[in-house]
Amino acid sequence: MRVHLMGAGGAGVSALARVFLARGDEVSGCDLKESDTTAELEEAGVEILMGHDPEHVLGKDLLVYSGAIKRSPELDAARAMAVKVVSRAEMLAQLINETDSIAVAGTAGKTTVTHMLGHILVTAGYDPTVLVGDGASARAGRSEWLVAETDESDGTLTLHHPQRAIVTNIELDHPDHFRNVDAVRDLFQWFIEGLPESGLAVLCADDELARELRPKARKVTYGFRHGATYRCEPVRPFPIYRGADLLGHVNLRQPGRHNIQNATGAAAMALEMGIGFGDVAAALHTFPGAHRRMEFLGVFQGAAVYDDYAHHPTKVRATIEAARELRHRRLVVVFQPHRYSRLSALMHDFARAFEGADRVFVLDVYSAGEDNVSGVRAEDLAHQVPQAIYVGSFERAKEALSELIGPDDLVLLMGAGDIKKLGDELAHKV
Repeated sequence: MRVHLMGAGGAGVSALARVFLARGDEVSGCDLKESDTTAELEEAGVEILMGHDPEHVLGKDLLVYSGAIKRSPELDAARAMAVKVVSRAEMLAQLINETDSIAVAGTAGKTTVTHMLGHILVTAGYDPTVLVGDGASARAGRSEWLVAETDESDGTLTLHHPQRAIVTNIELDHPDHFRNVDAVRDLFQWFIEGLPESGLAVLCADDELARELRPKARKVTYGFRHGATYRCEPVRPFPIYRGADLLGHVNLRQPGRHNIQNATGAAAMALEMGIGFGDVAAALHTFPGAHRRMEFLGVFQGAAVYDDYAHHPTKVRATIEAARELRHRRLVVVFQPHRYSRLSALMHDFARAFEGADRVFVLDVYSAGEDNVSGVRAEDLAHQVPQAIYVGSFERAKEALSELIGPDDLVLLMGAGDIKKLGDELAHKV
């Protein structure tokens, strides 16, 4: 099959490209600009084209487009030529609905849990296909098993009908699409009700909205909360209990209480599938970590530089707490707010999320194509965080860091925009 992908540089679309390649399809893709992702796809065998042009779809059997693309000459041309056209979300749903699938959903933690569960299944010999939201870690297996990270941001979660699901937590993270957290909860309830009665729902007991979901399928819970089906404790190595029975301990490399919780969620699903605890614990011990999740980039002026995708207050707080577990003199955070709508709606929560940091430098908002309807500014956040300074640009951030950073400090970059570019620049200045 000849497949063309629009928005190939995006995480979700690039993951699909890798699956099509592994299946032996002829794959091309386009985007508005070159990126590390498009370069990696090109190296893997995808024909990468720049810009949008109707000629890109000539002779194609299928066109998959990013949800960020609303109108395009390519889309119009494909439909006129009777090429099958589907969105990324529709394509992912098709893969989920036609396989023995496990969907991982939730506001926070779903990328890491998907990675962890995929790693466990690969290690256990299941040979699954794994589709992760970071795009860089997609894996095309040869079995009927599929582990997929699903996205609630635009409501397309309703397209997915997996056999099993994990829900990590439920919060308001996309105020541009949901009017309040009740609307988000209703979406997850609809999703979880769609599991077959023979299926399985693995829900985080530590999150009230997640644990109160009512599936028709069998339900188990996980987390630190007493009464969870699979209970963990915030120590290292950490124990996992099933009811009152101690199953054993897990020695996880990734820091942070939230990663103990994430690992327990992945373990719960694997154990319910019949994988032995010893195999689960061994796989989690060798888990290498997820892309842009407390990812070590290098050293700057004697300080370790880490990069993380955190862009929601809960994720920011959890990542700072995890960084605190690492040995360092001072924890210096550089934060790039993502979307005006999110910063405006969650400003109060953001203002309290940085309490564990010694210094915070705030960059300009990465708009992701949004208009600033509310008039909110990055400076507003900096003014509400006592230890924060507004720096705006990457260049000013580098200047501020150059003056401040010394040996044994830890620099933590956070955001869902292009802040990793700053990290790469810093880490190269060893």
